Amino acid sequence: MKEQREVIFKDSVFLQEVDGETILLDGDTEEYFSLNETAGYIYKTLQSESDLEKAIKILGDYFEISSLQIESDVLNFVEILGEKGLLEIN
Repeated sequence: MKEQREVIFKDSVFLQEVDGETILLDGDTEEYFSLNETAGYIYKTLQSESDLEKAIKILGDYFEISSLQIESDVLNFVEILGEKGLLEIN
C-alpha cells in the first residue's frame, strides 16, 4: 500500500484567473507565476483534492491519458512549484 502524500499549499500564495491563465502571487516574495490553462487546472485540482494519488487519478480521467504519464507530469509540476516555495508534499 502506498503511503498517502498530501499537497500543502503556502498560505501566502494567492490565485487569480485572467484570460484563461492562472496567475499565482507569492505574497511573501511578491513574485508572480503565470500558469497556462492546463497547469491552472492541475493546480486547482490539487487545491480541491490534497491527496496526491487521488488528484492524479482525477486528472488522469479528465485528460484521458495513461496513469504513468499523468503521474509523471503532475509530480514534475509539483516539484517545480515546490522548488519555488509555493507548496510542499507531506
